[in-house]
Amino acid sequence: MMRFALSAGLGLVLLGGLLLLWWLDPRLPAALAPQDHDHSGALARDQAGPLLRRDFDRIDLDGSGELDGRELRRHILGNWLAGRTREAKVPTFPEHRDAAALRRWLDDAVAAGDLRSVGMILLREGEVLFEYHAGDFDPRVALPLDSAGMWPAAVMIGCLAQRGDIDLDAPLRQLDSNLGQGWGAMTPVSILTHSAGAPSLPGTAFTSETGLATAARALMARYPAASPDSELRFGGAGLQVLAGLVEARSKRSWRRLFIECLGWPLSLDSATFGHPVTGPATGGFFSPGLGLHMSLEDYGRFLGMLQLQGRFGGVGIVDRSIIEQLERERVAVLPQSDRPRWADPAWGHAAGAWCERWDEAGQCRRLSALGAYAALPWLDRDRGMAGIILTVDSLPRVRDWLFATRELAEQTYFERD
Repeated sequence: MMRFALSAGLGLVLLGGLLLLWWLDPRLPAALAPQDHDHSGALARDQAGPLLRRDFDRIDLDGSGELDGRELRRHILGNWLAGRTREAKVPTFPEHRDAAALRRWLDDAVAAGDLRSVGMILLREGEVLFEYHAGDFDPRVALPLDSAGMWPAAVMIGCLAQRGDIDLDAPLRQLDSNLGQGWGAMTPVSILTHSAGAPSLPGTAFTSETGLATAARALMARYPAASPDSELRFGGAGLQVLAGLVEARSKRSWRRLFIECLGWPLSLDSATFGHPVTGPATGGFFSPGLGLHMSLEDYGRFLGMLQLQGRFGGVGIVDRSIIEQLERERVAVLPQSDRPRWADPAWGHAAGAWCERWDEAGQCRRLSALGAYAALPWLDRDRGMAGIILTVDSLPRVRDWLFATRELAEQTYFERD
């Protein structure tokens, strides 16, 4: 017994010593080191990710304008001790479900400390049915969408197909005859559905000065493609390559094409591209699939257009036939070894969005596009509803709360009717 107590005591001393060494280590935590692009040993505000920028001034104890290793470790440990890293609670649904109960549900999540702020929009027939913001949420401020930005990117590619700039089902070698068999055999649709054989990488490991074409060439040279339509490999690298080829073929920038196809027609004033971690940028490197930043209200307009099969304000933006082509389920029968942990194994995938439910013809009846910073846009064609819940948080921490909130909203506005 005494030997056991002595061993346990020595173990605690050793653990305490290791914790102290970790606490005092001035180096950046390994997971954050890649964001230190200037190798200064600390993170400036524009190098910190969305979650760190949210608390930047509170973490920066010495007021230096940079976050060093010790400050970040104190922040990490403090969050853990305070329970701020635990999964957000999913309360019992209210017995009486109406708009007031839904507003209280959102308010309670902020009041309980599970969320800092959150906004929500519900749409029916392209019109806003419900909108509410809890905490200090601003519905007009652009927030990071991460992979939720792939949905607008896919519809933009559909717009280019409608204009004749690109063929959704043609091999990429039609855009560039110099492409080899691997990347050249991919199609825009197979890239947008993550079934092309492109690597399951974010495709964002480039300096801020790197242009889209340079990043595309580097990815194709560095990562040989697998066989198309052989498995789901979820990532942003394929769209990075596709966007570079589209720019070269059209001789117009991706940002310009986005404005022409979606920005101007939908009045998406907040939409801007950049890096999914370091934020929007006016030039240099950006991620076409993961780097879109957009406001709650602007994403709501995008969903309203989809809900009306490509029309907005009485004007056709994208043909219905293109929308239907993009909303076809493509990967359900494929192996899915590179599926994100937060994606339900039963889901398929359409162009830019997960396909949660589809009919016998393979048309998606319910689509969603989760983002790593806790964006949940969705479109339910059977229920005639669409919506988005938007905040800035860790998706694994709030995923269950997001889906419970969606279910409560649909019970409130669909089942009641």
